[in-house]
Amino acid sequence: MKSVLLLALAVTGTAFAAGPSWDSTGNGQLSGAYNFRQVQYFSDGAGNIGQQIAYFGTITFNGTGGYTLSGSNTLLNTGGTLGIPASGTYSVAASGYGFLSNPLTIGGSLYFLVSNHILIGSSTENGGSNGTFVNDLFIATPATPTLTSSGFNGAYTVAGYLPGNGTAGVAADLTFQISPNGSGSAGAVTVSGYGGADGTSALKQSTAGLAYSFSQGVGSLNFPTFGAAPLYTGPENIYVSPDTNFVFGGSPTGYDMFVGVRNLASGAPALASGLYYEVGLDEDESQLASNQQANIDTYYGVFNTFSGNILGHERINYAGSGIEGSAYTTTYPTGSYTGLANVGQLDPSATVQYTVGTNGIRIGFGIGPWLGIEVAFPVTAPTPTAGAFIDPTGIVNTASSTPFTAGITPGEFITLYNGVNLAPATTTCWTAGPPFPTTLAGVQVTISGTPAPIYCVGPQITVIVPYEVSSSPIASIQVSYNNTVSNIATAFVYKTAPGVFTVPSGGLGPAAAQHGNYALITTANPALPGETIVIYLSGLGSVFSVNGVPATDGTATGPNGDTIVSNIAIDVGGFGSTSVIYAGLTPSTAGLYQVNFQVPISAPAGNDALAIVASGTYSSQAVLPVGHATGAPPEAAPGAARRILPRLANHLPPSATDNRGTIRQ
Repeated sequence: MKSVLLLALAVTGTAFAAGPSWDSTGNGQLSGAYNFRQVQYFSDGAGNIGQQIAYFGTITFNGTGGYTLSGSNTLLNTGGTLGIPASGTYSVAASGYGFLSNPLTIGGSLYFLVSNHILIGSSTENGGSNGTFVNDLFIATPATPTLTSSGFNGAYTVAGYLPGNGTAGVAADLTFQISPNGSGSAGAVTVSGYGGADGTSALKQSTAGLAYSFSQGVGSLNFPTFGAAPLYTGPENIYVSPDTNFVFGGSPTGYDMFVGVRNLASGAPALASGLYYEVGLDEDESQLASNQQANIDTYYGVFNTFSGNILGHERINYAGSGIEGSAYTTTYPTGSYTGLANVGQLDPSATVQYTVGTNGIRIGFGIGPWLGIEVAFPVTAPTPTAGAFIDPTGIVNTASSTPFTAGITPGEFITLYNGVNLAPATTTCWTAGPPFPTTLAGVQVTISGTPAPIYCVGPQITVIVPYEVSSSPIASIQVSYNNTVSNIATAFVYKTAPGVFTVPSGGLGPAAAQHGNYALITTANPALPGETIVIYLSGLGSVFSVNGVPATDGTATGPNGDTIVSNIAIDVGGFGSTSVIYAGLTPSTAGLYQVNFQVPISAPAGNDALAIVASGTYSSQAVLPVGHATGAPPEAAPGAARRILPRLANHLPPSATDNRGTIRQ
């Protein structure tokens, strides 16, 4: 499948028009009454939270795209409440990826993922405006009105976030164990965590006797005032999933959020392989001491775990920078998820403490100064329909394997996995080079009605996204095999969706990059600081017309390549390149992009994280082997590198504006 790179290397030595509708075939995944809690925080560039909202109650889905609300809300700094509509709309794809009209944002959408009767989401895509950034979390599970105190028992690990009084540096991260006994007692509880002026102070609270009770299926944890400056005091609403393995909630008069998981009886296994949906909140207070800044953000996303690795994608908005897509990978050492569930494990950077509980649900809380909470749960795969079936969760960037929530972009190589009856059982690839055909071995793929150039068909299908999809924010994808037509899968369309090819293929490990003499950059033959090199990518988006002639789908570009429309910046090991010489299509190829840039002089030796910053997206998965600067760099990078482009003025794209709705005031 990734042999597209090898072929390519061999060859070379926003206003939107009407478009496809979102797939709503998953609307039935939401039906009936759900308990929910939504918290929303308004922050400035220094991380100060100027306004906080907590909204909670019951949201009832009709199974066909409409919902009604019954709840209450509290609003910090106004002394009042919000006027929130009693009803709204939602749409869910077969994958469980969807959106609903945001109760807290007029005209805005809250994006979510749902599987196994747990809904998690955020309206992070709203971004911010006028120096104010909005972050929120939304969690819901089916209401269980018959649940009583006797039905709530066992041992749970809980992680919570307290936003404080709105000033940077007073937020807190917390974790504690509860052991409800089925008769209203949760036992003695010790709450520990991090907070203080820079998020690094150790916090602790001991509670002698924590009680709980239930009314119409909604629980209340009652923290007695015990000790000086308690972290929790009074009631905390607690909502319990129907299988009682997941809990969440927060104060009925405050703005906190907590998530929890039932502990395993005999220790936690390794995080199981497969697809997970997640949501979370991060607050970075590491720069408070140096420049009085604390960055807060919320996100939702998808990750796959396999062979000890996590490869994922988050939809996020970094402090108004306009970056809405974050691709990442994490490698966990062998056995990092073994041990008792209530002990958990740290990630390699020691910033998040994880606990994996019953049914594989994972929660996490930050280790100061990296505050935050998260929850992730395994996904039940969509059920194939009769005949040909596209798995909507199996649409990925061909280079990086970034999951489907990253969306697609014009000109990108994408691969369809896990389909049923979409193509012959054996793989057939087009080996003649561009132009690529739009029908291969009886297979045709249309994206928003336009036939896509095909590279390979078989158990995996690899195609190039037509440039025409840029006219709509949503794309429809359909496969026809020997005149049998599949279901339609939809994907969001973004300006860019960068993914770096790697060697070996798959999106993890060393980037597919070359020295100026065309030699592959490896750990044994690393790049040097100050050297100009080339990396190969997919998903940098639309390109400029050459002599007034737009690029043609699947057809080779000219001998000088075509430059991309988007701005782009490169970061190596935390240092930005001061010289991006060329960014565009690789000469004489189709669908393959390259960036020629100078390795930063300050890049440290080793396998450095390689970050791609493009218009609206950020990707950091591949690594770049960098050596010591002990000699003269090799000659200038090949091909299009000799075309000099203006240097980017800033490392990040221009700030985003909130154009998806008005925050309720």
